[in-house]
Parts: sequence; structure tokens; C-alpha cells
Amino acid sequence: MSKQLGGVLAARYGWCRPDEVIRLAVPCDRSSIRFDIGGLSWEGEAGGRAVAEGADRMLAAVDDLVNASSDFDSRTSPPKVVYFGSSPQAQIMHAASAAESPETRLTWVLTSHRIALLEEAPESAEDVAGAGDSIWQKARKIGAGVRDFSRDVVDILQDKKLADYEPNIPIPVSRVAVRTEFPAQHVRSISQTARQLPAEHAPRKVFALRIELADGSGLEVIAQTDESIARLQAMAFGRQ
Repeated sequence: MSKQLGGVLAARYGWCRPDEVIRLAVPCDRSSIRFDIGGLSWEGEAGGRAVAEGADRMLAAVDDLVNASSDFDSRTSPPKVVYFGSSPQAQIMHAASAAESPETRLTWVLTSHRIALLEEAPESAEDVAGAGDSIWQKARKIGAGVRDFSRDVVDILQDKKLADYEPNIPIPVSRVAVRTEFPAQHVRSISQTARQLPAEHAPRKVFALRIELADGSGLEVIAQTDESIARLQAMAFGRQ
């Protein structure tokens, strides 16, 4: 059985309304999410941020000097998403429970109507026995509404993924469930910003698309160039 398609196609196929435009989709999992939340550590554990940040400031300069003079850099890549807020009771923390399992495939989806965190369901016995309607049949009806540059979409259009599927057989698409959702009117702002990551990451200076909710909490989508963030912002506002 071929692997199910997820990400933006699963969101469009199994979640979006007919009149809804997908503007941005950010796939992630537990290992690619970090927390800038009062009372939590960078990894999302309770009670750790204040102490951890103090230690981080003390060690950061030494760590940078050591890595700058070494051919081997053991630091980890930047996260894909950072949740920010003043406390664990912040609105964005409604999404945190969806990130507990490292195997869970998640996608943050920003549309013309809302922003939501979707979880892809694991493949079931019924999925293995047979798929539903062809994704291409659905795509003919709703493809005009997909407005993002998801890796899934690009790979499919370039036939990079189709080689895994038998011809004339419906392509299986993952089922998705909503883990948290905010209507568009609860999004206070979408802006560009920069972030200095803890010393464990390389590079430490990154750029971010900051999506702020009504209570001041939110999420940042991380990229390594300001040009990438400018493009993401244009997508978020429907300009690309």
C-alpha cells in the first residue's frame, strides 16, 4: 500500500470549506516545535524558562566561540514553529496537547477564514483495504482555491510522488482532525520579526512570521532569511 498524502492536500480534501482559500500551510511535529512561554522551558516543560534563560545567557558566548573555531557543530537546526505567550494559560497553548507524540504529523493551516492546527490520522486497516474518491477528482473542483507553495503540491505537480502510486488507482489521502482552531477575527496581527534562538541551535539568529492572537500569544513560523519571511507574509495576506 502506498503512503497516504498529507499536509495541504489532506487539509483541502478533508477539512476546508468550499469557499475557503488556503494561504499558508506549515507542516511540523513535536521535535520541530519550541516554546517561548512564561513558566515553561524551551522544550515546553513546566517551571523551566526563567532558570534556563539565565543559564543560556551565561553559556551562549562560550558556546558560540567554541563552535566558531571548530569544524564540527553539534547544535541542532532551528525549530519550524515557536509558540509564544505570557503563561501556560495563553490561547496558543490549546495547541500544545497535539504535540505530545513525536510520531504525530501536524500542519498549521492559515486560510481566508481561520487558522487551525490539524493532526493527520494514522493509516488504518480500512485505508489499507482501499481508498476513497480520487484526489484528482476533488482537485479538479477545488484546485483553484489552493494558494500556497506546499512541498506536497510542488512534488505532486513534478511527479516526484506519483511514482509511488499505481496508475488508475485512487491516491490515498490522510484523514485530518482539528486540534485547535481560531477564527480570522481572533488573529490580531501577522508581521515579520527576528528571533535569537538558544545556544543549542545553529544558526541562532533567524527570522519569523509572527501570528499574534487576541490575547497576545501566538506562533512564529521560522525561516533563515528575511526574504523567505517576506514571501510567507505575502502568502498570508493572499498576495501570492
